[in-house]
Amino acid sequence: MKQISLKVLLYTQKTYSDGTHPIILQYILNRKVKRKVIARCHPHQWDSKKNQVKGKGANTARINHFINSEYVKAEHDLYDIKSGDKTVSSIFKDKTGLTLQDSFDAELLRLESEFKSGYYDKMLAIQKQIPDKSILVSDIDERWFEKMIASMTKLGNNGATIKKKIKLIRGMIGRYSAIGITKEIKAVTVPTQKPLKQKLSSEEFGRLSELKLPENDLLTATRDLFVLQVYLRGIRVGDLLQAYSDDFKDDKFTYKANKTDKPMAIKLITPAISIIDIYRGKHSRLFPFFTWVYDKKKSKFENERARLKHKEACTTIVNRYLKVLAVMADIKKPLSSHIARHTFARMAIDKINNPMITMDLLNHSSLKDHQQYLNDIRKEDELNKAADDIFG
Repeated sequence: MKQISLKVLLYTQKTYSDGTHPIILQYILNRKVKRKVIARCHPHQWDSKKNQVKGKGANTARINHFINSEYVKAEHDLYDIKSGDKTVSSIFKDKTGLTLQDSFDAELLRLESEFKSGYYDKMLAIQKQIPDKSILVSDIDERWFEKMIASMTKLGNNGATIKKKIKLIRGMIGRYSAIGITKEIKAVTVPTQKPLKQKLSSEEFGRLSELKLPENDLLTATRDLFVLQVYLRGIRVGDLLQAYSDDFKDDKFTYKANKTDKPMAIKLITPAISIIDIYRGKHSRLFPFFTWVYDKKKSKFENERARLKHKEACTTIVNRYLKVLAVMADIKKPLSSHIARHTFARMAIDKINNPMITMDLLNHSSLKDHQQYLNDIRKEDELNKAADDIFG
């Protein structure tokens, strides 16, 4: 064989639905071009001089290591072709392709480039729960998913959590598998039991609001945070934890919703102002829980990941204190910060019979999802009434 060469390059003639291009090994064998896809990335991530992915993260290093190892394997194959130990057809008929680990590496790189830090950490957590990631993506079938569901169940994941994880894995498989998602894989289901959306009655909310608690105490701050959540239209706890005192002025609270990235402005009612005035200017944020600050030594993406992790940690602390407060206020429900949102929703639908208005009040983006949310809120009341009828 007279002419033989090998290159690694970003093949920009093909574009995937997520905007990435395949990273390929390009063989030229006697003027005939053959290509193998080994990874994918966005064009701005590719260093055309070094023929590798740009960046300093651990995931970038893993992808580049994989590219280098595949290149070395390809060089060995070409040597074997030259020496007559292998044929061209034997190499390109080999069952090669991305492993599940390679797909995770590519997916993490994609999420980092798109600044999706929340999903990035979710995929990292899922990756740790999969013991064997050496399987080829093209070999993953419905039986693999069924075993994965059983394994996650043994690890203590509930049905709703497993369903979310399987959805993320399935999406990743569809993105990186040459054959996509089969109808058998699509048909894999996770049994779940939809939890009731619990909320406080007006009596329970009153008992919690009127608890006599010590000043300058985290227990008191937790109670006031929860009550203010309700007064601020059931605002998500993460948004309120991160609020600054200066966000509350001219009888309005202005912020950008963390989940939807939508700018919001909420009129402050008198009881809300009374709580805000207690904490105004005392801490770096309005309430004393959220203390994260931007680290200039870290990248923007690393800072975003750290911010989200700190928010989750603060939410966990708040929910622990709420369990204590529930006992003190004789509330039998599993009190959590999200119950504040359901409590406001119940108040809203009692007063307003217009789902378009309640959808905006609760900052829901889909009317269909909002209608289901309202149905779930009403369902608990129906079940409670039925129980009262049975035992009354």
